Amino acid sequence: MNKSLSWRVPRLREPGPALQLLASVTLVFLLAFGADLLLQWVVGLFVVGIVEQDTFFYSAVRQQDAFAQTILAVIKLVSFFALGVGFVATLVFFFTPFYGRSRLSQPFQSGAKQLLKATLLSLRGIATVTFIFLVVTAIYELFLRIVGNQPPFFLLAALVTTSMYVFILAYCLFDYAKELRGTYQEQ
Repeated sequence: MNKSLSWRVPRLREPGPALQLLASVTLVFLLAFGADLLLQWVVGLFVVGIVEQDTFFYSAVRQQDAFAQTILAVIKLVSFFALGVGFVATLVFFFTPFYGRSRLSQPFQSGAKQLLKATLLSLRGIATVTFIFLVVTAIYELFLRIVGNQPPFFLLAALVTTSMYVFILAYCLFDYAKELRGTYQEQ
């Protein structure tokens, strides 16, 4: 057999700790962004449903609906901006030891098991919180259909629910970063 015809498949090796950390942080923040987008979309549909019910009411109710939609848009912008800033800040904080001057004599060691555990726990937490808030929003929608026309309460509930979700999501991401920091400080 001719040596030029034989193909050598390169051996796969474990990626370095920097790549593992980058993949983990990116995965968690992508899931957080997707979950936030999903919940914001569902709450947006809920608010649109309320606005649709209020089309036959006087102008003060329509102004209240417009104000609620504006507040929801502001919450969306703040939440997406906070996720972006959190992602960049997390990357800068954890990648400073890999590049540039570092206080550590040696960059982070590969702790693949601890990194995987922290990542999976964070993913599970974000998915659980998102599911709970989707169920709460669905229950609000059901109550709105049963109770009838009580839009001010349901608008307020939708906005408070969305705000609470943004804060709890931020806490989940902060807890994830704290767990990563603890994982890498042990080494």
